[in-house]
Amino acid sequence: MSEQKVKETCIQAACFFLPFFEAGEWRRGEKSPWKTIKKAEATPDSLRDLASYTSERISQSARAMEALLAIHDDWKVTMRKDGVFMETVTLAYEEILPQLKEAGVTEDDFQLYSEYTRKWGMI
Repeated sequence: MSEQKVKETCIQAACFFLPFFEAGEWRRGEKSPWKTIKKAEATPDSLRDLASYTSERISQSARAMEALLAIHDDWKVTMRKDGVFMETVTLAYEEILPQLKEAGVTEDDFQLYSEYTRKWGMI
């Protein structure tokens, strides 16, 4: 049997955003504490609760980043004030997602953006 050569027609760019201030509330139609802080009573305890929430979010983003780096070593990493963007064009997100789940990273820990670029030919 002869080996058939597969021609790739598209390049997939997978971008994972690891947010510092939300734990997937936007998926459930909820609001993060950062979006409701103005309506909350300003007390030392409410500030401590917000600090605790934020600390846990940033720690979880770091764990997700570690998992992504363990899965693949070709990432463009960009730090922003609200989170970390990790982008790659050398591994499809369909291969990454099961490994993230296995590492304990849930869909609340990231937002996934994917873009395809045509390599050759016409559509």
